[in-house]
Amino acid sequence: MEGQEELFPQEAEACAPCLLAEVAVAVPVLHHLSYAVPEHLTGKVVPGVRVRVPIGSRRVTGFVVTVATKIPEGALKPLHDVLEERPFLTPATLALGLWVARYYGAPPGEALSALVPAAIRHGRRQKMDVLVELVDAAAAKTLREQHADAASWQSRSRVLRALLEAGDGLRLQEVLRIANVTVSPINTLERADVVRRRRVPALADPLANLRACPTQAPTLTGDQSAALDALLPRLDARKFSASLLHGVTGSGKTEVYLQLLERTLAAGRTAILLVPEIALTPQTLERILGRVPDVAVLHSNLSEGDRAEQWQRLFDGRVKVAVGPRSALFAPLRNVGLIILDEEHETTFKQQQSPRYHARDAALERGRIENALVLLGTATPSMETEGLIARGSIDRLQLPNRVGGGVLPAVGIVDMRYEKPVGPGGMFSRILLHEMDEALSDGGQIMLFLNRRGFSTTVLCRQCGWQAACDQCSIQLTHYRRSDRLLCHYCGRERAAPQQCPDCKSPHVRYSGFGTEKVAEATRGLFPGRCVERMDGETLSKRGAPERIYRELKDGKIDILVGTQALAKGLDIPNVTLVGVISADTALLIPDFRSSERTFQLMCQVAGRCGRGSQKGQVIIQTFCPEHPSIQAAARHDHASFATFELAQRREHSYPPTGHLVRVVAESPNDEAAAKVLAATRADAQSWPEIQDGRVQVLGPAPCPIPQLKGQHRRHLLFIGPDADTVTALLPRLPRRSGKGLKVLIDRDPVAVM
Repeated sequence: MEGQEELFPQEAEACAPCLLAEVAVAVPVLHHLSYAVPEHLTGKVVPGVRVRVPIGSRRVTGFVVTVATKIPEGALKPLHDVLEERPFLTPATLALGLWVARYYGAPPGEALSALVPAAIRHGRRQKMDVLVELVDAAAAKTLREQHADAASWQSRSRVLRALLEAGDGLRLQEVLRIANVTVSPINTLERADVVRRRRVPALADPLANLRACPTQAPTLTGDQSAALDALLPRLDARKFSASLLHGVTGSGKTEVYLQLLERTLAAGRTAILLVPEIALTPQTLERILGRVPDVAVLHSNLSEGDRAEQWQRLFDGRVKVAVGPRSALFAPLRNVGLIILDEEHETTFKQQQSPRYHARDAALERGRIENALVLLGTATPSMETEGLIARGSIDRLQLPNRVGGGVLPAVGIVDMRYEKPVGPGGMFSRILLHEMDEALSDGGQIMLFLNRRGFSTTVLCRQCGWQAACDQCSIQLTHYRRSDRLLCHYCGRERAAPQQCPDCKSPHVRYSGFGTEKVAEATRGLFPGRCVERMDGETLSKRGAPERIYRELKDGKIDILVGTQALAKGLDIPNVTLVGVISADTALLIPDFRSSERTFQLMCQVAGRCGRGSQKGQVIIQTFCPEHPSIQAAARHDHASFATFELAQRREHSYPPTGHLVRVVAESPNDEAAAKVLAATRADAQSWPEIQDGRVQVLGPAPCPIPQLKGQHRRHLLFIGPDADTVTALLPRLPRRSGKGLKVLIDRDPVAVM
């Protein structure tokens, strides 16, 4: 091969010391690879820098982990090149990335790559985006209607729908996210001259439209002062410390965060504030900007150019505070003194793709690395955090009262078993409608919570019993009235809503059940003249939607906001005086050991959205399970009794936080192949000492609760260990085979087992 001599000039002498670099390469291996450092690269090859190295006949990218002069064990190939002058990874983020790889069993190169935005890794520093637009909207609409139900057109159809709804084109990343597709269907449509791509300047600064809140700090309550008196000395000590700020909704946790941020910056250190939901970022940023005028925001809704620009500002040291969801934890800040996780209980802090890290545990590790204060904040601590407190790993600081003498809202439970519901679909109790009428008459705003999207959740034939189900996933399709389409919430497949049964041709097709779209439509009919908006996955996917909904709600332009769990995540609107929970049973009936915990947290969090101003708040919970401990405890705002109940249940089965879980999922188009690889894993595990001495339990293999997703048959195997070290030792022994359609996923500390 031409250039072979330059790539491998000579093999290193096995007995002679030389400068060696350990490199985490971007291939699925769990160990580092060793390379000789050529003399002309000495001084440039340092930990955290990216290099290009040979593997077989290929050249791949990797991150340098260590550099040292050693005697190699054998002949080594030399590094090929260094890709940047200054390492993208700081010593702290390099150490954190390697911890994530080790703790979660992820390939080190994959874990480290996740710490740097793709635009930075690929050298696209300029703020340009790719715009995808329709060549002819009318022709595209006709084409979509002609092929919408064809299996081979599903992904292309979703792309066209997204572009037709947008009207004036979308950034490439937005199309991929909204349509839930790869770039392949866009390429196909471009070759057919249906869509076109062109490079355009990136959008404006994501902070440009925010309005900073007043800068003057309010007078602290006694509880807030006590919390700060405990936290500030720990912050000043510059040693690792971790605490839970357990405050009821409206107790002023954000003000504690802000004063800690100000103290951190005054001491010349940097800070990270994590929020669980993109929809919360505008509200959080407005509060921070009033006191800390220069911050960077990192989240997936940003264009590629904007995300790269925000990251670069942090990397260059121009900005000292990073705000965003879980990935903001890896911000390239130096000298971090404070890390805050707001609403630490939220499951969105767990990454669902490899590396499958949890931001709470990774934040505690970065705090140890940086000698920083880590503060977890919530009104409803997760059971894992309760376990950390019980073991003495962190302590609890409490804010038991609302700021300004406000009281938590009164909660009424409506037993829907004995209620005669009102309105289409029977979704409203008479009590809830009465309270809504009263709240609106008094000038208040209302939030209605239902953790189901769409219009109708079940479509069936009353004559033969046919049901509309996804042919790729083991779930029913959801009907959306506005588009008159059936949609799978897991794989994104859609089809036209049937006018007759596809099996028996009967016209008696029934649409039943309800989601947020149906609740919003019914609410508009019951309260004509009132502004009713939705806040769910469909509405929030559009660019600028979180900011617009938050602004209009804050300005009083929205009378009634109907939404999913995004409503429960920290919105602070003083004029909301009523919250109605349309159905408290949605999360409770999911076959997952965390169902009770999630139900309690959702009820408490959504209840906390009201009564934050001068008027008292009222919450109405509609349920068919009024005696359930999670609902009863939520109605009393009683976290202590719920935690006692739930921890006893977990202890009985060794579920977290009593034990540690590793879930192994096998996915394949062939169910037998998925079953075979897990059966072999179970058989191999019987010889492991941890299994033989009873320290580790094995459950399964068995079909997943959702046994088929996106055309893949799914089976899983659970390992339950007594402590973190025991579980970590299991990870390298687990199968990682992929190919021929078979994929094996390793998920440590899963937040769901569906």
